Amino acid sequence: MREKLRRLCLPGSYGERYVPVADGLRALSVFVVAWFHIWQQSWLNPVLEAGPVRLDFNPPVRTGYMMVDMMLLLSGFLLFLPYARARVGGEPLPALRPYFIKRALRILPSYWLCILVMLLVYALPGRQYPSMRHFLLDFFGHLTFTHNLTFEGYIGTRLNGVLWTLAVEVQFYLIAPLIGRAFVKKPFLTYAAMLAVAFMYRFVYVAGMQDTALYFNRLPAMLDVYANGMLFAWLYTLLQKRMKPRWWTALSAAGLCVAALAGIWLLMELQSHRSGTEGVRMGQMLYRFPLSALGGLFLALGGQAPLWFQWLWNNRIMRFLSAISYNAYIWHSHLALRLRAWHIPSYTSEMPQSAGEMPWQLHYTLLCFAVAVAAAALLTFCWERPLNRLGANLFLKEGRHGRKNQ
Repeated sequence: MREKLRRLCLPGSYGERYVPVADGLRALSVFVVAWFHIWQQSWLNPVLEAGPVRLDFNPPVRTGYMMVDMMLLLSGFLLFLPYARARVGGEPLPALRPYFIKRALRILPSYWLCILVMLLVYALPGRQYPSMRHFLLDFFGHLTFTHNLTFEGYIGTRLNGVLWTLAVEVQFYLIAPLIGRAFVKKPFLTYAAMLAVAFMYRFVYVAGMQDTALYFNRLPAMLDVYANGMLFAWLYTLLQKRMKPRWWTALSAAGLCVAALAGIWLLMELQSHRSGTEGVRMGQMLYRFPLSALGGLFLALGGQAPLWFQWLWNNRIMRFLSAISYNAYIWHSHLALRLRAWHIPSYTSEMPQSAGEMPWQLHYTLLCFAVAVAAAALLTFCWERPLNRLGANLFLKEGRHGRKNQ
């Protein structure tokens, strides 16, 4: 018994290639974003009461869009891990060809399927495009991952509004190897340069605009988020290499992880008090750096936390939700809109959310989550994974070495 307790108070033996809390953080981030989009349709007050206990989830639900930054942080963190190992342990830098093939296999199958379905089933049959120019900018913008650069492809898209995030991601994928190599050689200079570009873009160029809608979510505005991912991936690798596991350091790491989560909650609560469209966007730009820094701290120290703490973020449920999170992110908002348009579940008021129609609000919210999880699981395991394996067999000769986060 004493030996079991000792093992539970020490970190798990996952190695540098697997971040034990990453799957849980990815699942949490995606499903908080989904809750926000579903709440926009249901207006269900996210407060749980059980006797004297009252849990108010309004801050994270009403500002759930902020967790998109956490998803981008995770991407920067995981993409830079091989470069961090190269700097700390002298491993070779990642080869470019496998890197781009793996990124394409990860992103394209589900992304192209979504565009095809949205175009052929909804946009074209419904004649939703007011002009040929609008169609061309929207469709070809999505094909080239530049749709977040135009009104027609971003705000006025007829395909799927959440796909703007993929434009930012793919644009970063293209420059990530260059930045990664620069970070290996000059980490602090590269980090400072990325922060300078992001801050100058957000607070000098964008902040002075009357309407920031088309600009505050572009790649330059996110560079400090990716920079924090890279910095804390370096810290994670240093800790894995050089810190000897001890029970007191593990408990300290868990405490700091909890403090980081509390800090994220506090930032979302502060954001929830902002009013006006531009005020909300300015809050997003203001809190982007501290939010991603807290997320990076959670990822880096999670590798040093006790086994029981890591299990909370790395159990079978979390790994499953993480595995399907990409397709859940792509489809959750559209499915929520379809369910409401189809009156599933049925409602009587013209605007059931503003009328506070219960139990419709609760049933609709639960159904949206259930349908999103079911559809994401089906697409992940019957479409994305088979095409990923097929592509890997065709274009990649190397096998998998150890357990990794995708």
